[in-house]
Amino acid sequence: MSSAGSQTGDGGNAPALSLLRVLGRRWFHIVIAVVVAGALGLIVSMAVTPTYKASGRIFLSTDAPESGGTVDLSRVVQTQAELATSTQADIEVGTRLNQSPDYVAAHVSAVPADSGYYFTITALADSQVRATKLVSTTRDVYKSLLSSYGGGDKAAVTAIQKARDDAQAEYTRITRPGMPPTPNAEVLQKTISALNQKLADASVAQAVAATSVQLAEDPQDAGQIAPKPFTSVLIAGLIGLFVSIAVIWIRYLRRPTVLDGRAAADSLGAPLIVGGSGGVTPSIDTIVSAMAAVLSPTVKVVALTPATPGDLTAETVAGVAASWSDDQGVVLVLDASPSSEVRSMLERLPRATSGELPRWAHEPTCLARSSGSGRGHVLYNRVSPSRASRPGGLAPILADRAPVVDLVLLLTPPLTDLPMTAASALQADAVVVITSPVTRTDELASVPRDWPALAERIVGVIHAERGGFRPSSIATEARGGGGRLTVGGAMDRDLDGGGDPEATDRYARPGGGSKY
Repeated sequence: MSSAGSQTGDGGNAPALSLLRVLGRRWFHIVIAVVVAGALGLIVSMAVTPTYKASGRIFLSTDAPESGGTVDLSRVVQTQAELATSTQADIEVGTRLNQSPDYVAAHVSAVPADSGYYFTITALADSQVRATKLVSTTRDVYKSLLSSYGGGDKAAVTAIQKARDDAQAEYTRITRPGMPPTPNAEVLQKTISALNQKLADASVAQAVAATSVQLAEDPQDAGQIAPKPFTSVLIAGLIGLFVSIAVIWIRYLRRPTVLDGRAAADSLGAPLIVGGSGGVTPSIDTIVSAMAAVLSPTVKVVALTPATPGDLTAETVAGVAASWSDDQGVVLVLDASPSSEVRSMLERLPRATSGELPRWAHEPTCLARSSGSGRGHVLYNRVSPSRASRPGGLAPILADRAPVVDLVLLLTPPLTDLPMTAASALQADAVVVITSPVTRTDELASVPRDWPALAERIVGVIHAERGGFRPSSIATEARGGGGRLTVGGAMDRDLDGGGDPEATDRYARPGGGSKY
C-alpha cells in the first residue's frame, strides 16, 4: 500500500479572513435583503400621513433702553421665543383655531437665531394650509401677549381708564365751588392723580411693546417634508445592506466555512487537485484526470470521502466511475456510505455485455453496467457502513475482488461522521476529499489534528459547489430525469423502484457461495 499523497509546498496556513470574501459568497442574499428593505421602506412611506411645514421669522428691535444699561441680546431673543410658545400662547392659539393646547404645543416651535436678533416660528401639520395658519396665529398671539408682558395690554389700560373715570365722577359729586375740599375729596384727588400716572405708564408700555417687534414675516410654505419616497427607500436599503452584512458576518464567525478550495486544501494539509478560485465549474473529465495525476500506479483502492453530507452526489460518482472505466477497463464501486442512491443512478447505464467480467459480476448481489461508450464496465456492490467501519471489515471483499478489477472506488461516510469515516477510509490505498462552500473549517482542521493516519492518505481535495460538476461526454447518457442524489447525506427517495435502500452487505454470495 503506497503513500497517499504529500503536503502542499506553500505551507499549511489558511488564507487570511476577509470580510469581502465572505460577503462575495453571499452577494445574492445581500441583494435580496436590500431589495426587500427598500420595498418595505417604500410601502411605509406611502402609508404614512404626509407632513407639511411652514415658518416665519420675528425680527426684534435693537434700540438701546433709555436707562443706558447693557442688555444681553441673546437672552432677550431666547425670552421672546419662549413667550411665543408659552402655555398661555398655546391656549390662546388653540382657542382661535379650535384645537387643544397640547396639539399646538406638539406642532409649533420657536427657535432663537444663533447669530441674529430674531427667532423663527415653525409649524408642522397634515396640510399646508393648517401649517400656515398655525404660524400666522402664533405670530398674532405673540404680539398680543407682548403688550401684557410689558404691562401695557389693552385690558389693563381699559381698567385704569374706568377706575380713573369713576374716581373723577365721585370727586365732582362731592365737591362744591367756593367751598374747602373735604377729606374724601382730597383722597379722590390723589387717587385720580395716581391713576393718571398709571394710565400714562401703560400707554408708554403699549407703545414700546408695539415698537419692540421690528418685522413679523408672513408665513413661508416649505411644502411636504415627509414622507419622501426616494429618501425612505434609500435609508431602508442602507439599513437592509448593513443588517444583512452584519448577519452574514456573525453567522460566519459562529460557523466558519471554507472560503475556497485553497482554504479547504490548506486545512487538510493536502493538495487541491480540482476547484481553484477561477469560478469555472469543473467537469467529471477534469476530476478523473486530476485523480489519475495524483495516484501512484500501485494504488488500487481509492476512497471518495465527502466533507459534509451532500458534497458528493450519486451523479458525480456515476460519472467518475463511467469515465474512469472507459479509460481503464473495469471499475468497482464499493458503496459504504449511509445512503445507497448510487445504485439507482448506475442502473441508468447500459447493461454489461462483456463475457470477460469476473464470475461474481453476474450474481444478483452485484450490479454490472457498461460505461456508456461500451469500452469499459462499472460494477457496484453495497456494503453496510457498520461493517465497513470495523477495522478490516472490508478486507474480505477487497482481497476477493480488487485484484480482478482495474480500480475500486470506495464511498465512505462524510468527515462529519468521524471516527466511522476514518475506519472506512483507512482501508483504502488513497483518499480523495470532496468539499463545498458549506464545509466547516473546524471539521477539516480536526482531521490532521485528531486523525493523522487518515490525513496521510489524503492525496487531494476536490472543491466545487454542491453537485456542481459538469458531466463528461461519457456519462451524459447516464443523466436522466429526477432530482440529484447525494452520497453520505440523508436517504432520499429511490429513483429506481427495485433499489433496496437498506444498508446491508450486497456482496454476500447467495446460497452459500464461495468465500472471499
